[in-house]
Amino acid sequence: MRIGNLHNQYVPAPKAFLFDMDGVVCHNMPAHEEAWRRFFRTHGIEIDLKDFRENTMGMPTREVLRYYFKRDVPAEEAQALSQVKERLYRRLYGPKRRAMPGMRAFLREARRRGCRMGLGTGSKDDNVTFILDGMRLRSSFDAVVDGGMVTKGKPDPETWLILADKLGVKPKDCVVFEDSLLGEEAARRAGMAVVGVTTSHRADEFRHARLRVRDFRTLTVRRALRLS
Repeated sequence: MRIGNLHNQYVPAPKAFLFDMDGVVCHNMPAHEEAWRRFFRTHGIEIDLKDFRENTMGMPTREVLRYYFKRDVPAEEAQALSQVKERLYRRLYGPKRRAMPGMRAFLREARRRGCRMGLGTGSKDDNVTFILDGMRLRSSFDAVVDGGMVTKGKPDPETWLILADKLGVKPKDCVVFEDSLLGEEAARRAGMAVVGVTTSHRADEFRHARLRVRDFRTLTVRRALRLS
């Protein structure tokens, strides 16, 4: 029996699925929005949800504070204010923590097919722990990039590019799942395919997504792989 030269055989590049956390891994954005609404109200600011979703969703907390306070917010002050807001959020969402419908099955199938998986979020490490460990999903992800690991938040592509590098994959071989328009733009700038998850925006608001889904129940890994 003739054995071919293994060095000449084609080995496909690894594929990776990159997930935003809030609004993608779990449907927690209503709790975040309500927490922000209550927080800013104590500072005499009423937020418009449409403006919030279009201009701040996906940003690190310090940038959200800058946007609404319309001034620079020193790191120490931002940290203290963030803790107040996050306590509100966890109190609202803690009893409701659950993965997005179809998410666990999608992650299992992607793992079975040899895909690499990463999480890229503007949230800080404590919120990542609250979600991933609270829902026992941390082992599903090969790498995590949170808001404390980047110098520029979404729509800058830094989050997605660092995550791809951690996973050892090229941007063109990545598919990003995003619910925010800023995150979608960040993925586009990174040269990655995008799936828009319509938990926070209508399907027609995603300008660059190759596919729009409400959750993961009807999306197959095979179909998602064809996007990259």
